[in-house]
Amino acid sequence: MTLWKLSLTFALTTLAAGCMPVMQQGYPVGVVYNGTKAPSVVDRVEASGPNKTGAKTGEACSTGILGIAAFGDASIDAAKKAAQITDVHSVEYDATAVLGFVYVEVCTVVHGN
Repeated sequence: MTLWKLSLTFALTTLAAGCMPVMQQGYPVGVVYNGTKAPSVVDRVEASGPNKTGAKTGEACSTGILGIAAFGDASIDAAKKAAQITDVHSVEYDATAVLGFVYVEVCTVVHGN
């Protein structure tokens, strides 16, 4: 009976970890706590364009730990404020993840003047 309970516990834990929401639109999501801010799809489309470059670069990041907690402001506005950019020319997104969900960091990088 004990082996059966242990096997069932292992199976349910593995299933739950596989279904855990780690990222939403490329940004970390916490199951217990989520305090991130991310740009919307509309912002992503409107912010970039052909033949646009910029002298300044601003970066804003959000972080997720174990899929339990996520925090930070990775919005385009936060990246603009970091470099005092008023005219956005392009936006890039950088993501770093360790073992899928143990540690996740996603940054919005804004180029402009």
